Formats: sequence, C-alpha cells, structure tokens
Amino acid sequence: MGKIAVVTGVSRGIGVGIVRQLAEDGAKVYMISLTEEKLNLSKSEFDECGYDTVACPCDITDRAAVKATIDKVIADSGKIDILVNCAGLMPYPASLLDTTDQWWDDMVEVNLTGTYNVTKAVLPYMLEKKYGRIVNISSVSARKVVGMFVGYAAAKGALHAYTSALANEVMKDGITVNCVLPGFTESDSMHRIWGTIAEQAGITEDEILAPFWAQVPLGRWITPDEIGYTVAFLCSDKAATVTGQIIKVDGGYDNHD
Repeated sequence: MGKIAVVTGVSRGIGVGIVRQLAEDGAKVYMISLTEEKLNLSKSEFDECGYDTVACPCDITDRAAVKATIDKVIADSGKIDILVNCAGLMPYPASLLDTTDQWWDDMVEVNLTGTYNVTKAVLPYMLEKKYGRIVNISSVSARKVVGMFVGYAAAKGALHAYTSALANEVMKDGITVNCVLPGFTESDSMHRIWGTIAEQAGITEDEILAPFWAQVPLGRWITPDEIGYTVAFLCSDKAATVTGQIIKVDGGYDNHD
C-alpha cells in the first residue's frame, strides 16, 4: 500500500482495530491520542507485530497542538494519504436535565470540533497532492438513539452532515470523505457505560443488554478489527468512487435507511 495514515483515538478499542488493519495493508500509521501511556502500550503491541507506527500524543481540542503534530508528520513523511477521525468522548448515561453544561461542551468539543481541528490541519496537504481518504467515526447511536445520551448522539449525528458537506467540497480534488457508524463494538468504554446503567438498575450487564441483543441479528459484540476492515476498504484505492456515505457497521441493529 505504501500510504501514510493519521488515526486519532488510538489508546484502545476501535482505534486500535483501525490501525491494525491499515498497517496490515502496508500503511505507516501515525497514531494520535490524548493518553500517552495507553498510546505507548498500543505502539508496543504493534511493534511486536512488525507494524510501522508512530505514537503522537496530542489533545485534538488544542488547535495549536494539532497543527504542530501534523507538521511533524509532514516533516517526517512528506505527505498524508489517509485520515481517520476516531477520537471520541463517551459519557456516563444521564438525562438531559442531569447533563452538566461542561459535559455538553466536552461532547461537542471532542466528538465534533476535534474532528474539524485535525481535518483542517491535514486537508491542505491532501489538496496539494490531489489525493486523500478521510473517514470519520460516528456511532449507530446517532441514528437509532436511546435516551440518556443526548449530547453524545447530537455531536456524533452532526458528523453525518459534516461528512456529506465536506465530501461534496473536495471530491473534485481526488479526496473522498465517508463516515462509519459502529454498532455494539466491544471495548472497555462500552463495558463501562453499560455496566454503569446496569448498576443503576440493580441488575447485571448481561441483563441490561439482553433487550438490545434481541434487536441485533448478529447476536454478539462487533470486534474493533471488524470496524477496521470497513475503514481500511474506504481508505483504499478500490474505494475511489465511494464518498459522502454514512455506512453502518452494526450487525443489523439499525436496519432502516
């Protein structure tokens, strides 16, 4: 493949699955995450697999830090072919009235504005080369929503319009922009959230999830690597005509258009 990729949110879960698949396809991956300790742990695991990855600790809500990080990538590699905006903030469940103003601001700042910050820093280099693949990671929760996650659903849902608008803007320059909506993907964050809901309800996590599994034809957790397979395809030359798409990878959970 020989591509240069930047992936945000690589400390755990879906981000790790995405990096693994891009690296399997031969990309050199610059991994951005706020948590340096977890980022370095991921890099150590990738090093053992022989993948070409670079750890780049960075707060995507800090525009100056984002620009400095992307400048370092360009100085090192000379180009950026792929950008995957995977970094996101998942809240503890709370009703709208129990959602603090700070939580709301954080949801928007990380899940939406962070994507804007990184994309704006990367896009000039893609425009210069007349080539690029951008994939934004949203959530099926922005389409088939449940209560107690208003801020998260709103911020992730905004990524859909953002994706469509940007795709129309840059397709003429050889750049595709798509959005992937993971369903119930197993991660520490998902277990934390559903474990909290179960605790509040006085039942087990398996019991709280049972009604949801009944709505998922796949009948099991999706793995981070399975999200990575779809992202890797969208980042490949084979997907040159796929742009502006909102693609669900949810095991059939949200089975309406």
